[in-house]
Amino acid sequence: MTAKHFTRREFLTRAPASAAAVGLAGCGGGRPGENAWDAPGGMWEKPPDQRDKGNRLNLILLDVDTFRADNLACYGGNQVDCPNLNAFARDSVIFEEAYPEALPTIPIRRNLMTGRRILPFDYYQQHDPVQMPGWHQLFFEDVTLAETLHEAGYATALIADILHFTRPGRNFHRGYRYYDWIRGHSFDYYATLPHQLPEITDVVPEAYLEQFTPFSRADLRWEINQGNLNMRRWLREGESLIEITARKVIAWLKENHVHKPFFLHMEAFDPHEPWDPPRRFLDKYMPNAKGPTWATPPYDDVEVPEEGVKRLRANYFAESECVDYWMGEVFKTIQELGLFDNSIVVFMSDHGALLGEQGQFCKGPERIRRQVSHLPLLVRLPGKESGGQRVGGFVQIPDYVPTLLGRLELEPVPRVTGKDFWPLVTGGTRSIHEYATMAYGWIGSVRTPEWNFSAVWNPEEYSGKYPPQLYSREKDPDELTDVADKYPDVVADLKRKLDDYIEAGRGFTRGSFHAPRGVGKPTY
Repeated sequence: MTAKHFTRREFLTRAPASAAAVGLAGCGGGRPGENAWDAPGGMWEKPPDQRDKGNRLNLILLDVDTFRADNLACYGGNQVDCPNLNAFARDSVIFEEAYPEALPTIPIRRNLMTGRRILPFDYYQQHDPVQMPGWHQLFFEDVTLAETLHEAGYATALIADILHFTRPGRNFHRGYRYYDWIRGHSFDYYATLPHQLPEITDVVPEAYLEQFTPFSRADLRWEINQGNLNMRRWLREGESLIEITARKVIAWLKENHVHKPFFLHMEAFDPHEPWDPPRRFLDKYMPNAKGPTWATPPYDDVEVPEEGVKRLRANYFAESECVDYWMGEVFKTIQELGLFDNSIVVFMSDHGALLGEQGQFCKGPERIRRQVSHLPLLVRLPGKESGGQRVGGFVQIPDYVPTLLGRLELEPVPRVTGKDFWPLVTGGTRSIHEYATMAYGWIGSVRTPEWNFSAVWNPEEYSGKYPPQLYSREKDPDELTDVADKYPDVVADLKRKLDDYIEAGRGFTRGSFHAPRGVGKPTY
């Protein structure tokens, strides 16, 4: 690979070189190229009142972060023991070709909560450790699934431990009359660090650290120490953060399940790194593990020794099984309360992670391959309707909102651009998308039944070197061998498709970060 690679922290903190040219939003927001104080602001249209419509089923949406589709048996997995999710899948509709439109965490939630495409996106400077295109709060004009359901008479609740949700200035709680933040994941500013940070050789060995630049090594040291101190605090409440979050979900269900209909949305960061599973799960994959914990996998291309690769994979598998265990506890509660009979229950993940394929870990703009982009999506209907049915055809995260509203027999707001993909289940159509288009930073991907293609979609902003990559899904299902040089016609055709998709969204995907001047009325 000839792409320019940064460490995780370098990538998250370096703004695009031409950020000034696109116009930074500053503290007041605004569109690129506009002065924040002179920007007109957006118009938000209240969703229609649908209280007398729909089937009044509950909606329970369970979203976890960085959970690979192939953790589950229904997607061909056999490395992670996931008895609870595998059993849930047998009673659910299994979507085989689900993908994001925009990555990673925050762009994906913008898709998920609004049902709206966001590509092409822009870069806005953030008061945040993370700096990347598409990574920002919802636009003022956006209408969320929670807002739509609130206006339809639903009790709405969000329980989340994703640190990016809790940052000051985020607005992903819009439409939820109840929301609960669980703090302490990763480099959340949850514990106060001392001025003199301890060394981190208990996590990664010194020889491995020597591969990093002094800046990257110092940054990694800060991140690991922040995570370690955070862990000391949240371990007082549970063995893992997914436990604490799942217990909050269980408590809410027990206290509020009588308030029908309701929309409960869980956002859990595990098994996102750091990969620090409870010992009872780790022992299954690496008994009596000793030495550096390797809790923090590398985002850049560095050489990880064999013992590090084994420990990283064991950590991830164990953490994924921990997620399965606590999802099982949530499912038990749903069953005990009789909610499977009157609820649509969805399990999903936002993206996966590389576990050493092509010598890489985690995710990144140059890594939009199967392990990262293929998503688990399981939808369980009352009465186990269509349970175990496997559904082909591309579906993407913006499609989730209209599809779920359709199952509730409610209408999405006009701002939604996604498509209801349920005709794929009923046989009404075999395809709603010819191909799946997605982007991470300035690199985009087009996935067809035969190919996975990726290339830079915004060369004016991208500062690295990333030649187009092409993988044959039939001959190379794990997408390990780039064959772009062998199929120039395919590369040219898929590049046109990528460019056409981006061009179709020009201007359409922009918005405002503040309201128009004037006096308004309460919304809810």
